[in-house]
Amino acid sequence: MNQLRQRTTYVQSIPIVSLTGEIDMMSSAPVTSRLAELLDRKPPALVVDLREVRFFGSEGIRALVETQAQADELGVKFGVVSDTRVVLRPLEMTAVDQLLLLFNDVNDAVTALKSSF
Repeated sequence: MNQLRQRTTYVQSIPIVSLTGEIDMMSSAPVTSRLAELLDRKPPALVVDLREVRFFGSEGIRALVETQAQADELGVKFGVVSDTRVVLRPLEMTAVDQLLLLFNDVNDAVTALKSSF
């Protein structure tokens, strides 16, 4: 079983959750919980960095959609960072890429989200 690792750092008071590994049925619950916990603190924005994700299936998509819905309810800007086909292709195929703010790197995400405060 491949473990999913998550690390939270902060850039200009914005939490950045970096994930490494595989997001699947077994690993998505802790990610969803962590993102919900961070959103409950009502940060100015939240960024999820998926550039190190090697598998991204329906559970990963569900986690992002749920996080986006919660962020919208709380008025928190939410951005997703990925530059890999592993993540971007499933998002495109399900049209979830139209729902999310997608960025190629963390700095772009922080700059764009910070400008919308």
